[in-house]
Amino acid sequence: MGWGRTAMRFRCVFILVVFVVAYLFPFLPFPSARNAHSADAPQLKLFQALMCEEIFSNAPRNPTIVFSVEQKKAVCFTSFSEVPQITIIYHHWYHRDVPSAKIRLTLKPPSWSTYSSIQLRETDIGPWRVEITDETGNILYVLRFSVTE
Repeated sequence: MGWGRTAMRFRCVFILVVFVVAYLFPFLPFPSARNAHSADAPQLKLFQALMCEEIFSNAPRNPTIVFSVEQKKAVCFTSFSEVPQITIIYHHWYHRDVPSAKIRLTLKPPSWSTYSSIQLRETDIGPWRVEITDETGNILYVLRFSVTE
């Protein structure tokens, strides 16, 4: 007799779960269901991206696309004119299409500039690129440069 009541409770719970999933679930406000690209939603805007020899007073100095190993350093500078909320971006450094470094950077509203750099060695001669991506991996911009002797 106890099994009959348990089975009845199970059926009631099952029917309630099916109702919630079938009728209420599609209307629940999940973040992924919101249109993040609507016209009135603020978007992250990349204003400037460039390679340079150094950063001086928070600004890029000596922009270039060719670095000598003797310079010992290459810098990737990015500036965002609109940052709607604290946001994570990445600078993915590639040497000859092989990943070399992945640098996580934090942006803060309302606008933000940031940079990453690598130390240059003799083995770094050749073509390079830096992919600037958002946290989900969407490529915002690609910078290409070369390292020479």
